[in-house]
Amino acid sequence: MSNIKSIVFGLALLVPGFNSITAYEVKKETVREFSSWTEVQTEAGCCKASFPRKPDHIQQDMKMRGTEEKLRYDVYVADHQKKEVFMVLIAKYPGEVKREDGKQNLEHFLNTLVSQNANNKLLFADIVEVDGNIAMDFFIRTDSVYFKGRAIQANNSLYLLAMECPISCYQEHHFNYFIESFTLRKP
Repeated sequence: MSNIKSIVFGLALLVPGFNSITAYEVKKETVREFSSWTEVQTEAGCCKASFPRKPDHIQQDMKMRGTEEKLRYDVYVADHQKKEVFMVLIAKYPGEVKREDGKQNLEHFLNTLVSQNANNKLLFADIVEVDGNIAMDFFIRTDSVYFKGRAIQANNSLYLLAMECPISCYQEHHFNYFIESFTLRKP
């Protein structure tokens, strides 16, 4: 069905007089599809995002290797029709992370993700900027599963926004809506 909408929308852009009605109908259908999604403000109030349902929240402190300092994780996770799983992970590092170290932190984070499973294949990774912060968009395939996300380094926090699903259930517009709904609170 989404392929048909894409074709109709593409035709709408090419045929004069046809585009205003069809573009409106496509937009209206998209609004209806996401109207049940829930906007969630994190408990710490540092960010918000829209999920397909109210997410489960897990909080954990992990001792950092070789030190007494702890890394705090907050994870918000919700599924969509038992086909896709959406997640926001917030990791707060003790101390300060310098902006110039942000790219290196993101690359290390991605390398760690990819190396966790020998079947992981990195399809792409791009450094981007989100609200003045360095970020990395990435796409990983493991056998018949996609893991697509964005990691953002902002001050001493790492934000991971991700969607995981079987390849057969992948819906790009769900991922895009989720990513675009994410906002950081200004310090």
